[in-house]
Amino acid sequence: MADNKKKSEAVKTKLPEGVSVEMMTAWKERYGEKKVMVASLPLDDDGEDFMEVVVRVPDRKTLGEFEKWIDKNPDKAKEVMINACVLSNKEAVKASDDAFFAAFDAVASLIPVRKAILKNY
Repeated sequence: MADNKKKSEAVKTKLPEGVSVEMMTAWKERYGEKKVMVASLPLDDDGEDFMEVVVRVPDRKTLGEFEKWIDKNPDKAKEVMINACVLSNKEAVKASDDAFFAAFDAVASLIPVRKAILKNY
């Protein structure tokens, strides 16, 4: 029963153009099962045209490089995030301003931020 549920969930998720199941499996093995996902990037203001891409959660090294450039050269900082975290259709994302900014927003929203619980001792 659990296998059928996993198969039905996999069928519901449509992979972006040019991405195979094997590619997704390899990315999930490399970066972690819950750290690779598909993002729909709006390409127009009406929300009628979308581009599907595979993105990953930024790691410490990527965030460190991003933070190094964010004050000095914000454009380079965004490029760092796109180059490291967009796994599919990267050239198409870079070719369009709309896709680039939408992809940056998608990746930035994946930055892992956890809230600490402070206690008096």
